[in-house]
Amino acid sequence: MKITKIDISLVVVAAAVLGFLFLGSEKKLGPEVPADEEHQVFYRRLDGGEKRIALEKQCVSCHKPGSLPAAHPHKEECMVCHLPRQKP
Repeated sequence: MKITKIDISLVVVAAAVLGFLFLGSEKKLGPEVPADEEHQVFYRRLDGGEKRIALEKQCVSCHKPGSLPAAHPHKEECMVCHLPRQKP
């Protein structure tokens, strides 16, 4: 079986795609949602079956956009980076 330029190109493209996906998976997420008293309402509602998407809309009631660090994304999609703590 002869290896052609198309075969080599396909391998190079596949390696580039896999490398891109691997580098993207190394993104550091924000800290977990604390399990402190202030966030217990969040955890109770999450345990009650509410969706995280609906719950994250409540975050801005305490975490105003102006109170976040300057480098913080402006989106109100908290649960993308700040995941709930795993139960022990």
